[in-house]
Amino acid sequence: MKKLLGLSVFFLITLTACAPTFDTDEEIVQETDEEQQPEEEQRFIVSPDSLDTNDYRMILPYQTGAARGTITNQVANRYDIDEFEQGLTRLAKGVFDPDEYLFQEGQHLDRSNVFNIIDDLNPPRPEDLEEELEDVLEEQEDATGEELDELEGMEDQITEELEDYQEANPRVFSHILEQNFLVREGEDRVELGGVAIGIALKSEYAFSVNYGPTYGVPIDMDEMLSVGEGVAAEILVQLDELGLEEFDDTPILIALYRENDRNAIVPGNFVQQTVVNLNNLSIDEDEGLNPGALEWEGLNENNVLFPSNEADEDYYEDSEMMVDFRRGVADFFPNYVGVVGRGYYKDDELRTLNVDIPIEFNGKHEIVGFTQHISSLMVEHFPPYFDLEVKIESPSEVEAVLFRRAGEEEVTHHIFQ
Repeated sequence: MKKLLGLSVFFLITLTACAPTFDTDEEIVQETDEEQQPEEEQRFIVSPDSLDTNDYRMILPYQTGAARGTITNQVANRYDIDEFEQGLTRLAKGVFDPDEYLFQEGQHLDRSNVFNIIDDLNPPRPEDLEEELEDVLEEQEDATGEELDELEGMEDQITEELEDYQEANPRVFSHILEQNFLVREGEDRVELGGVAIGIALKSEYAFSVNYGPTYGVPIDMDEMLSVGEGVAAEILVQLDELGLEEFDDTPILIALYRENDRNAIVPGNFVQQTVVNLNNLSIDEDEGLNPGALEWEGLNENNVLFPSNEADEDYYEDSEMMVDFRRGVADFFPNYVGVVGRGYYKDDELRTLNVDIPIEFNGKHEIVGFTQHISSLMVEHFPPYFDLEVKIESPSEVEAVLFRRAGEEEVTHHIFQ
């Protein structure tokens, strides 16, 4: 088992302001351990504005994550990437209050850590078979006649063995994401106060061997949860092995995310979470941590496409609401391409609806008139108990955006010039 390469980074941030809360522009100094200590102190600013009252404030200039960019190699669906990152932050708000914590991308798990963890906690790759296939393909380049026929037969046999192995040993664990949350400690410093760890898991394992067809192995929920809980336990063991004092009393949120199909146009969703403290876990030096020692809380979240069979069957009233809205769009522009909605549900209640309207215009006045019409339709067909955003797009660019926050009556819009 490869161990994590500890960065031994701790957060000790000296504030020049003396206010007890983060309500002004504050200059800060972020210090690291002696091995990482820079020749000159690097100064940062705590952003005075979070843009939204429920968002975290951040340190400026922005500190990118230690594993920046790795997610694009591990998660195939762009919608999943966005929901995995943003959804983890959304869950963290229930544990780490945005009024009390600052957000920072994960600084402890770097690219090497992430890739090592993923390889260690997935079935091993069939390297012997892969090397054997590579040798056969290389020999074919100079072979002719019966020798070539024999080598092609060997190629087919090895390819079939590789396909059978991949089908029987799906790599369910896709990615790990770390987010850090900093909290004031005393009047003049800020330290690491919380960590969120997201674990992305496949609902379908797609694979292809030797440039052949792509196969998919469905991963049912029980199998995925079993893998995810085992991964969570092992990650906690490896975090404990880092031996960083700042982790001893720091709450760690761990959440399991179920990806959607790689070609889906809505993301998957988080399915369960747990909050732990390393000091309270019984981690055996030889046996590690029993996954059953973690107490998980189920999450009732779902991302739904409109129109879809799922929407018609499980969210009929909201589906009819979208049908009426689409009809209103068609009344103004009969030749529009279509309306696509993506709804986020929590505890079976619609919380966010994003609507895309792709359409081709012949002039700016059409865009203005159409935007006005859409604004009226939003008020007429959508009740104000969820966040609503409508994006109007031409083939080349976004033409207008309209939105309304939950609880508000008026629609705000912007037409791009």
